[in-house]
Amino acid sequence: MAASSEEISQSEKFAIDFVNTKFSDKIKTLKSLKNIYLEQKQDQEQLKKKLSLASSEVPSELEQGIKDAEKARTDVRHLRTRQETLYHNIQDHTRTLADLVKETSRLTEEVDELEHLSHYLSCLIHIDTLSSHIETLLKSESPAKAVDKFTELSQLFSAVKDSKCRNIVKFSKDTTMYWYNNLKDKIASEFEEVLKQLKWPLVGVSIKSPPTQNVKEARTRMDTLFTELLKLQLPDCLSNEVENVPASLNHIKGLPTPTLPLQVMIKPLRRRFRFHFFGSKQTNDIGKPEWYFTQILSWTRDHLDFLEQRVQPLLKQSHRHTHAKTEFMVGMMTLVLEKMVHDLPELINDDHQFSHLVDEALLFDREVRESYGYPASLPGALHILSQPTYFNKWLQIERKFGVEKLDGMMSSPGAWDSQYRGIADVDELRVPECGDSFVTLLLTITDRYKPLPHPTQQLQFLDLQLELLEDFRVRLTQVKNDTHNPLDQRYSAILNTAHFVAEVLREWSELVFFLQLQYYKMENNESSINRESDTGDIPFGYTTVFDEMISLYERLKNDMLNTMVSQVFIDVRARGKPYKDDRWIALPYQKEVTLGLSISACEMFLVLKDHLLEVSELISKPIFTLFWEAMTHKMNMYIFEEIILRNKFNQGGAAQLHFDMTRNLFPLFGEYTLKPDSYFKEVKEACILLTTNVGSALLLKEVLYEALHRGPRDTDKITEARSALTDLGVHKLTLDQAELVLSLRTNLTT
Repeated sequence: MAASSEEISQSEKFAIDFVNTKFSDKIKTLKSLKNIYLEQKQDQEQLKKKLSLASSEVPSELEQGIKDAEKARTDVRHLRTRQETLYHNIQDHTRTLADLVKETSRLTEEVDELEHLSHYLSCLIHIDTLSSHIETLLKSESPAKAVDKFTELSQLFSAVKDSKCRNIVKFSKDTTMYWYNNLKDKIASEFEEVLKQLKWPLVGVSIKSPPTQNVKEARTRMDTLFTELLKLQLPDCLSNEVENVPASLNHIKGLPTPTLPLQVMIKPLRRRFRFHFFGSKQTNDIGKPEWYFTQILSWTRDHLDFLEQRVQPLLKQSHRHTHAKTEFMVGMMTLVLEKMVHDLPELINDDHQFSHLVDEALLFDREVRESYGYPASLPGALHILSQPTYFNKWLQIERKFGVEKLDGMMSSPGAWDSQYRGIADVDELRVPECGDSFVTLLLTITDRYKPLPHPTQQLQFLDLQLELLEDFRVRLTQVKNDTHNPLDQRYSAILNTAHFVAEVLREWSELVFFLQLQYYKMENNESSINRESDTGDIPFGYTTVFDEMISLYERLKNDMLNTMVSQVFIDVRARGKPYKDDRWIALPYQKEVTLGLSISACEMFLVLKDHLLEVSELISKPIFTLFWEAMTHKMNMYIFEEIILRNKFNQGGAAQLHFDMTRNLFPLFGEYTLKPDSYFKEVKEACILLTTNVGSALLLKEVLYEALHRGPRDTDKITEARSALTDLGVHKLTLDQAELVLSLRTNLTT
């Protein structure tokens, strides 16, 4: 009932909406009622036709669908029956063939195993055949062909080395190593005999021995045996088992092994070296490392020509991209490294002997690399000293000796005397003995650690240099504080030293070596410090390793220079009081040709001149330039502010002042500069204003008054006043200063 009422209400609502849509509240709209009725009637008829058609078609479609479903069900039933039949047939067939399949699988496995055994036996036979051939060829004195067969054997091992058949791998390896050692021993022994005939090694005893018969034949034989040894190569995976790097040098990375023929050639020298420097001979003196260093250098020098002329062509013919000289020197270097590793544990407890070894090792390393071309990329004597234990000891001794040498420099009787006094060209910087010795010490330390292979260790030595620089600066400051007279020779020597050290550090900062150290230092800081702010984030190239030290030495220099300037100026100023108190307002006018220096200025200028001469002989030229420039500034401001601006000048007084300045004060500095007046701009321009003719002075005074005092300052008037001053040659003084100077003239009335 609820549903019916709901349907009725919805129908009524639809009817109401339909009527409201089709008709309005106007009566005229009812005229369309007939048309609406006809339209609705037509729609009703069409719907009835559609319903009638659907009711007649649906039963036929349903019937067809039922037939199709029945057919599909029948097909499915047939397929299921067929599936079951096939399944049973397959099961029956499988049971029938099971035994056959089992037998076939067994036969297949047997065939695979037989094939494997066939390959295994084939490999064994091949190895055995090659081994027999090598043995036969050796017995028939055909080592060259035996080496060729060995190469095949080596290649065969390379082919089977990854096999899971451990026995065949072991057998192949053992056979390869056996014939390698046999061939090497046989050919090497023959090679050694031929080398002896050719007087190898080229040492004193063999050089003096009787000449060899049939040298040409011996050389031909040497070439043949050298080539055979060169061809006698093990696979890479086996070469480590016969590596000839001594066990004591396993921690040295990058030390190559010479090729086999070069090893044989080095062998007699190795025996000699061990006999002389490892045994009980007097030459095995732990305190004389220079003996074995010199011996190695001598052997290298003596054999280079033979290696270049006889051995290098053989390597080239064999298409080996290596150098006989380098391989020979690697062998010689190996002897040195062995000896150092053997001696250092005992030497480390003796500072003197350890330091001596370091000195000799540095000289040897430099000689072998610079004079004989030992590659920088290969390990050398310094790689042994770079081991942490020995390096820390070396650094400790360098620090100790550095401080001791610093003590000796400072306490030397001639510490503050120049070593080059009287030699004008050399003594321009007037560096005292201690300053020169200190820089030499720093340079020596640099030369010692520069060849070190690791930048981190170079940076540790750099830190030592910075420590010594700070120590030296503190000592200079202490001596300076004990020297109370700034014009004392010692005080000047300290000033010269501070300047010299700063300049040397500035030059060093631009060297490639120290730029590289700065780069490594910045890289170290970036990797070890988590930078969370801008602190230290300065691009490479804007700082150097010596920046801080340069700044400290510059500060010391500037403080001392300012003290010296102040001391001289105080003395000069004290002598200038009579000149300052002269009656400039009452001096009679004289023509310039009759003028002379004011009597009251004589003492001041004389003292100034004496001090300039005295200081120029005490300090270096660059510092003296700074000194006299500072003095001109102080004298300029003193005369301008305390003499000119505090007095009145009549025409005679102005003329006298102008004469004193331009003909006496300025020329005192003419020895040091072509234009001394440019350092006294205020004084020079004041003299111009005081001595210009009265008419021009009055006009200028009026222009200045107009620009400065008539109403608000006008830009045009100020420009006009500035231009008027420029025409007179006044550029430095301000408008107010110029007006003040003009007001000091007594001959200007307005």
